[in-house]
Amino acid sequence: MTLYVIGGSKKEKQLAYNVASFAWKELFPRINSCYIEIRLKKMDGYQGTCDQVDDREYEIEIDKKQDYDDFVSCIFHEMVHVKQYIRKELYPECVFWKTREEYLNLPWEIEAYKKQEVLLKKWKNGTIMKMI
Repeated sequence: MTLYVIGGSKKEKQLAYNVASFAWKELFPRINSCYIEIRLKKMDGYQGTCDQVDDREYEIEIDKKQDYDDFVSCIFHEMVHVKQYIRKELYPECVFWKTREEYLNLPWEIEAYKKQEVLLKKWKNGTIMKMI
């Protein structure tokens, strides 16, 4: 895996890198050939986005102006979308939605929101254990 983090402070970059690496190991540990670029920036109206640029090449944008839990959860959420792209479980070009509710009820969004919470809990448990 190749993972780059661009933008943000040194501390934000390191946190984003560590969180994305953790998600990688949890979500798709057997995939080695993949390029992910995470851009930390101020985003108006969005917490994060994930796009497939090419085969096994992805760009994630994360709003760096979130509190700790939201920042970490957002990276987990977008990494779930990377997993979905890799496994051909995400087809955004085939679905149209009119409301936010319709968007949130898309199967890949339901999975991403659910898994982001599971990953956040595992992350916090692991982080606490490393501090003891």
